[in-house]
Amino acid sequence: MNPLSLLELLGGVGPNGGVGPSGGVGPSGGVGPSTAALWANATAGASELGSVCLVRMQGFLTQGLEDPEAPPPGPGFAAAPWLYYGAGPRTQSLLIEALGGLRVRADTGRETALLEQLGEGPAGLAWRPLLSLRRPPQDYFIDQARLVDDLLPLRQIRLAEIHAQASNALGFLLSVAQMPWHRMPRTLEFLDTALAVQMAVQMRIKQILACPRPHQMRPSLMPMIDVPSHGSLPSGHAGESHLVAALLAHLMARVQRPRLQAQMLHRMALRIAENRVVAGVHYPVDSLAGRLLGEALARFLLASVGELAGAPDLLRFGYRPFGAAALAQPTEDLAPAASPECDSVAADAAALPLPPLHDLRRLWALVLDEWPVGTEAAAA
Repeated sequence: MNPLSLLELLGGVGPNGGVGPSGGVGPSGGVGPSTAALWANATAGASELGSVCLVRMQGFLTQGLEDPEAPPPGPGFAAAPWLYYGAGPRTQSLLIEALGGLRVRADTGRETALLEQLGEGPAGLAWRPLLSLRRPPQDYFIDQARLVDDLLPLRQIRLAEIHAQASNALGFLLSVAQMPWHRMPRTLEFLDTALAVQMAVQMRIKQILACPRPHQMRPSLMPMIDVPSHGSLPSGHAGESHLVAALLAHLMARVQRPRLQAQMLHRMALRIAENRVVAGVHYPVDSLAGRLLGEALARFLLASVGELAGAPDLLRFGYRPFGAAALAQPTEDLAPAASPECDSVAADAAALPLPPLHDLRRLWALVLDEWPVGTEAAAA
C-alpha cells in the first residue's frame, strides 16, 4: 500500500471519498495529491520491475564493501525524527493528538450534539463546550425542502461546477487563495490534518442528529448527484470549506495579504456549500450549521497552536426556538455566529486552558516559515 495521507486511506474528502459517494473537499483525499503521495513512487522499489532489478543488483552493489561496525545511535524515547516520517503516518499521529482533547456527546433531552474540549484547571481535568448544534424539528425540514426546490433552476448553469466540487472542492479554494502551493507542503499538510479532525467530528455529529436528506422530505427534488450515505446536518462540504477558508484567511491576515483574497475565499466556501443545496443533497440550514462547525474547529486549532489568546467562545446553533426557515441561510454579510439561528457566548475568563498539542505546534511553526512577512511575502 502506498503511504498515502490518512484522508486517502479513509476515502477522506476525495473523489468518491468522504463517507459517501459524492466525495468532499480534496482530490484523492486531503489536499490534492498529498505530500506523501507525490513521492510514493519515487524509488525503484515502488514497482515490481524495479524491485526485481534491485534484488539482482544487490550483490554487485555491495560486493567487497563492509557495513559500519557500530551503526549510529537511534533516537531515544519520545524523540523520534518526526519530520522524517511520511506525511500520511504523521497526519494520523496529529489526528489522534487533536482528538484526544475533543469529544462529541449527545444531550438527548434537548436533541443537541455538543462538541467539547478537554482542559486542565485548578480542579483538574474537565470538559467545556465549544459548539452546540440542535436538531431542527420535522416541520422545519419540510419548509427547508421548499427552499431547495426554489434553487433547482440553478442546476442548468452550475452543473459543471457542482460535479467538479463534488470530488475536489478544495482545489477551488486553493485556486482562489493564489499561493505558490508547490513551495508550501507544510501548509497543505496542516490543512490535511485539520480536515481529518473536521471529518471525524462532523461524522459523529451527523450520526447523533440523524437528520433526513431533502429528497426524503420531497422526493420530487430528485438529487442530481449521488446522495451520501449519512445524515444531512451539518453539511460536510460547507464545514470543510469554511474551515479551510478560515485557516487560510488567518494566515493571509498574519502576513498582511490584501483583504480581497480572504473575502474571495469566504465567497468560494459559500458557493461550494450552496451548490450542494442546488444539487439537492442538502438544505440551506445544513450549510449554516456546517459553517458554524468549521469556524469552531478553526478557532480550536488556532488556539491550540498559540494563535488565539484565551479559550474560544462557545458557538450555538438552534439554542433559541427556530424561526422562519428562510432565515437559516449563510450569507457573506454575517459572521457565522451572527447568522439567524446562531449565537455565541464569550468564554469565561477563567476557562480551562486548551490541551497542549505539541506536535501540531511543531507543524504550525513550519507552516509559518512558509508565510514570510514583508517583501518576500509580496513576491510570493
